Amino acid sequence: MQYEYDSKAERAAAPALAALGAKRCTSFPSGSYQDAAGTTLEGKPDYVVHLPHGPVFIELKHGPLNNHYTRESSREALANEYMWLFHKPADSLCYSALSKALYEAPSKTGELAIKDHAWNHSLWKVLALQAKLGWRNYIVCFKQNPKPAEAERYCAAGLIWCTLKTLPQLLIRLELEALGISGSFVHRATKFEYEVEFDDGSATASETRNHFLATVQADQEVKAAQRAQEAVNRAAGISPF
Repeated sequence: MQYEYDSKAERAAAPALAALGAKRCTSFPSGSYQDAAGTTLEGKPDYVVHLPHGPVFIELKHGPLNNHYTRESSREALANEYMWLFHKPADSLCYSALSKALYEAPSKTGELAIKDHAWNHSLWKVLALQAKLGWRNYIVCFKQNPKPAEAERYCAAGLIWCTLKTLPQLLIRLELEALGISGSFVHRATKFEYEVEFDDGSATASETRNHFLATVQADQEVKAAQRAQEAVNRAAGISPF
């Protein structure tokens, strides 16, 4: 059977994922979720591995995740990029048409705009899905190690993630946790290391949603404080470099 892949990176990663028993995710019963603003959206991960404790959905990423908290914020940023690139408003375009127009733009500018602003590349989108499905059933897998600063940002936000290289170990760890054998997952890279101590997975859907929203608020407050300090520094003539 021939599959249509969403990206070259996804196609390149397919053999490694297939070796672990992963298959393209063609159906996703829990497809609806809410972003940080409470907007109900539809989503479908890239792959699924069926383990004894249940399905583990895998979201494959091949670059840094942006910081848009909501899809509306993402759309506004993409619309601004569209206006700059095509010199006309994007008001008549739905979100998918807007994304497609930018991705297929003749210059690399549109593709870069997608990476920087598309909701599909948002840290807070995958966190919203992970909050709904739980870390035992939804993980983010990067093709390669993120940069240390990006890895720190993901860990601070509570994202459970791995790379193609460490995915086998994480799947084993998830299965052991489901069997009641507690432990930690350690991801080691040349320039950083992070360790995940798993909880018991007993939190209710309401509790995980509230935790997600609290994490969003905390991150927004940190970003607001950073912007305020940068404004003070600019006013004082202090260079950020």
